[in-house]
Amino acid sequence: MSIAAVLSWYSRQLMTARRAGDQQRQEELAEQMQAVGQDRERLGNAGPGEIARIAELYTERLKALGADENN
Repeated sequence: MSIAAVLSWYSRQLMTARRAGDQQRQEELAEQMQAVGQDRERLGNAGPGEIARIAELYTERLKALGADENN
């Protein structure tokens, strides 16, 4: 699912920021990863409509992150 791919992308970026010593970027990524984790937890109790909404949100986010990675 795209939520796992987004979480993986943030994790890789966080490791890069740590190696670079970029504290601000680390904090931003940690906050974003926390939000992804919360969404992932919500999936456990979500109905079909909410699951579809979250899946669509993370599919779009993954596309946007891929575009950002190329810039």
